[in-house]
Amino acid sequence: MNRADAPAADVHDGPDHQVEDGSEDDGDMAAQARFALETLAELDAGNGVSLPRLAKRTGLRVSVLLRLYTLMSDARVGDAQGPGWVRLHVDEDGRWIARMTPAGRGDAPTDPAP
Repeated sequence: MNRADAPAADVHDGPDHQVEDGSEDDGDMAAQARFALETLAELDAGNGVSLPRLAKRTGLRVSVLLRLYTLMSDARVGDAQGPGWVRLHVDEDGRWIARMTPAGRGDAPTDPAP
């Protein structure tokens, strides 16, 4: 049996914590965001961490992590700009990498005071 023939339950990659209508519960999304940020902080030793590694550690799908980390980056979504805690990039091998920024680590700003 191939993946297309498998029942939906067998195709599921992991917990995505969605309610019946397909929209995510806000409290659950906030908990996922905190967990994703804490896990990145734990694993990031300055070189960044691949999203597949983070997905394996957190039990969240890569697509969920990509969405959460994008919201935590400095990306503009609609009229709101993110806090800039995470930087996402694709490495030379085509892997998505997440990295904590100084703002995400809570480091003091490096801008000199006027």
